Amino acid sequence: MIYSIHDSTGHSIRLISQTLQIPRSSYYHAAEPTRSEKSDTDLAERIKAIFWEHKRRYGYRRICEELADNGHPCAPARVRRLMKQHGLVALQPKSYKPQTSDGRADAPSPNLLKDELPPDKIKKINQVWIGDITYVCCGTKWLYLAVVMDIYSRRVLGWALADHLRSSLVEEAMLKALKARQCPTGLIFHSDRGNQYGSRRLRTLLKKAGIRQSMSGRANPYDNATMESFMGTFKAELIQDGSFIEERDAQIEISEYIDYYYNTKRKHSSLGYKNPNQFEANLTKAA
Repeated sequence: MIYSIHDSTGHSIRLISQTLQIPRSSYYHAAEPTRSEKSDTDLAERIKAIFWEHKRRYGYRRICEELADNGHPCAPARVRRLMKQHGLVALQPKSYKPQTSDGRADAPSPNLLKDELPPDKIKKINQVWIGDITYVCCGTKWLYLAVVMDIYSRRVLGWALADHLRSSLVEEAMLKALKARQCPTGLIFHSDRGNQYGSRRLRTLLKKAGIRQSMSGRANPYDNATMESFMGTFKAELIQDGSFIEERDAQIEISEYIDYYYNTKRKHSSLGYKNPNQFEANLTKAA
């Protein structure tokens, strides 16, 4: 009788099995992945595809929701385990502190989000818009990004990019927001106390549109926490401690991130893991 020989030991498989007191079949089946291992391998490939499609922006919770949307529901703990096994670590927003506001707005407006309509009382779109400015590095200079967002749906309604901090920057972002959406009279626009937001031209624009102005307390970024969160996410997911080469590159990549990713694709935990456009569409269907 001829016995199979184990390559590394020189002994027969039968002798090794008898010595270890295990069935000889275990040797032949050991090299074959189990059903569970095959399932993990398949799921890991799906996870990797989502992870890299979103450019490392999704952690296990969002990937789990994306898998479910694609017809492959599974437990979050399993996704987290497989991500750890394959070294898939999502980008993490850093703590963000605004550095573009000087808090010098003339005759600052009252804080309506504190005195009249706190965020937990906001129940529909077009009740409160929020705005802020951040900076991005471009070659040897700084560029400044002004954003206007609907606080309820987290949708960015308008943005503007420039190499200056004059009031025309925030005016341009607001004009784009007004063009994108008809706002009801009495809508609140909240920002910090930067002099750009206290400019006569912006206040005239808001008044003409029937918008009431609201401002955070002095040196208190937590009064505009939703926008601070967006700026932190924006910097972590797009800038990643990097720099744009030219202003044209910055315009293209910021447009791609805000208009074609953040608004239309990125899932938000605060929106039940819907993107802003989906969330607003669901509101329209429910109305």
